[in-house]
Amino acid sequence: RIVDPNDKKIAPLFGDGAGAVLLTPGDPHQGLMCYQLGSDGSGGGLLDRPAGGSLNPCTADDLDEGRHYLRMDGRNVFKWAVRALTDTIDLVLSRTGMSTRDVSLFFVHQANIRIIDYAMEQLGIPPEKVVNNLHRYGNTSAASIPLALDEAHRDGRLHRGDTVLLSGFGAGLTWGTGLFRW
Repeated sequence: RIVDPNDKKIAPLFGDGAGAVLLTPGDPHQGLMCYQLGSDGSGGGLLDRPAGGSLNPCTADDLDEGRHYLRMDGRNVFKWAVRALTDTIDLVLSRTGMSTRDVSLFFVHQANIRIIDYAMEQLGIPPEKVVNNLHRYGNTSAASIPLALDEAHRDGRLHRGDTVLLSGFGAGLTWGTGLFRW
């Protein structure tokens, strides 16, 4: 509904998916260790929908002109996403006194393999510690991390007591990172 199927710069980047994660109380050593949530509204125009929502309700003219579809400045979103990922991961790890070596698995938003690879390389994180399913599903937006968690669990890569880091980012521009003892 929000991606123009004829827009060759955006449509091929997005898949379709849904996911949810149910968390329950665990042992005292398990749970959320640290997190960061953030937003930078000044970059909102880099990835947004010009029409739709409460601020700018969609009109017939908006529909005719395609303003209800997602628009993205790909080059600048790429730069922002790499910086957001590296900064937020560094921050969460430094707040806990941990390093990337202390994390068993990294689950990052599956937006673009180049973003993931470049950010992980800058952080010195080996590819085998990064769960990646982008090549199978494309960018499944908010579903990407829950889908990756499920796959890692089913593949036997996720174990009780592991330290895992989840980091997502998206439109607005927004981001969130959490460090968990599984």
